[in-house]
Amino acid sequence: MSERIVIRDYRPEDLEEVYEIERSSFPDAWPKSQLRLYRPPQAQFLVATLGEEVVGYVIGKVERSLEDRLFFSSGKVGHVLNIAVLPELRRSGIGTRMMAALEELFRREGAERVRLEVRDSNLGAQRFYEELGYRIKKRSRLYYGDEDGIIMEKDLR
Repeated sequence: MSERIVIRDYRPEDLEEVYEIERSSFPDAWPKSQLRLYRPPQAQFLVATLGEEVVGYVIGKVERSLEDRLFFSSGKVGHVLNIAVLPELRRSGIGTRMMAALEELFRREGAERVRLEVRDSNLGAQRFYEELGYRIKKRSRLYYGDEDGIIMEKDLR
């Protein structure tokens, strides 16, 4: 299955399918208006397609980190803002392929690390990120309003 998946840049006509994936994946789904905000060069927005159907997406951007600039590194950190795959296609390698593509874009933009946040209760996602080389950096109290967030990072160097 994963070999038939194509990872490509998001197009405006993908919005409805992306939004349906978002709604089926998160209790606090982003509205369409927020999804529309993420476009190059401010952010990277990739979709995974199977045939003509959008089956997953990932959004990220490279940010400047004051902490890193103080310690004389490039100060660029990739930030994974959101990732989701259709529920029936999870655990099929699609998320792994999308994360690899996003990390490669971050490297090209000079990011030395990648950071993301995940709900404390989302143990499946935490295991997924750990398998990709992410490590828990810290806990952010009530990051999601009703729940703590776990901040995870991966070194890209």
